[in-house]
Amino acid sequence: MTTDLIVADIGGTNTRIARARHATGQWSLHDTGVYPSREHPDLSGILQQWRRDRVPAGVEFRAAGLAVAGPVTPDHGDAEARVTNLQHWPTLRAAALGDTLGLPVALLNDFAAIGASLDALDANQDLLPLQTGTPDPEGLRLVAGAGTGLGTCLVGPARAPVIHAGEGGHARFSPADVDETALAGFVTQQEGHCTREHLLSGAGIARIAAFEQTRRPDAGLDGALRADDPAVAIHELAEQGHPAALGVIERFVRLYGGQLADMALTALPYGGVYLAGGIAPRWSRYLQGPAFRAAFTNRPPMAHLLEGLPVALIMHPQPGLLGAAVSALRLTQEPHGAS
Repeated sequence: MTTDLIVADIGGTNTRIARARHATGQWSLHDTGVYPSREHPDLSGILQQWRRDRVPAGVEFRAAGLAVAGPVTPDHGDAEARVTNLQHWPTLRAAALGDTLGLPVALLNDFAAIGASLDALDANQDLLPLQTGTPDPEGLRLVAGAGTGLGTCLVGPARAPVIHAGEGGHARFSPADVDETALAGFVTQQEGHCTREHLLSGAGIARIAAFEQTRRPDAGLDGALRADDPAVAIHELAEQGHPAALGVIERFVRLYGGQLADMALTALPYGGVYLAGGIAPRWSRYLQGPAFRAAFTNRPPMAHLLEGLPVALIMHPQPGLLGAAVSALRLTQEPHGAS
């Protein structure tokens, strides 16, 4: 049986919409459109434009899955959400969007959508192991991803994949040594406090580089910090073998490993730890190096526990859309397609 679904990843900068197709147990994405969110007054108009411009004649949709960059809350059984960086948009409500589309709608947090994608990922093509281990099929799974911000969620086992979206990126950063304490102090002077997201994000990479500049000034890093996107410029320098840029990346990787370790010790995700977000796939070769694993397992007396957890990097190009599709498909399998 073939099922077509509307899926969207709705962010403050862009809204990405696609047709997800589920056939013989396999997923594929088609007719993708990208729309600048701020150029539209609401989501309904974007969805209608996409259907007019992109969808082939004769396609019939069964449901929609909409992933939102913002908190999603139930309201008397009807999910509602606000896009964090689109305050001029009206509140999104699953029932109202369902009426507009004529379909049942799953409305979920964008990082919860990534969590929902786990059981649809191809282990051979979509996952890059960073630490081997044997996942417990009954265990929780931890997903974290650095990009514009730092997202986190916990996912239940495959037989009951309940997803608990969190805001772990806004938890306070916990330094592991004297250097990290100095870095946290540097960020606190600028921001008033230092969270994980202040360092594990695109803007965080620039903060790490600025901190290094206060200790060992480097002309290359100075130029990168003046670029439109310092994180990209630092990465390009590192790819050329620039020592200071490589130092920034290594510190970022160590911070990532250490903060993941803290989250893992809190949740005990025996089902595995998964890295998502825009940064990690581009920096995969650095994450595969020894610095990440050393930082992830450096939590005595619990090093042995962390060493046994499988850790993998999600390499699928659109896990949010895939997870939105998985959530939408579940609606079609519920009695009466209830949302």
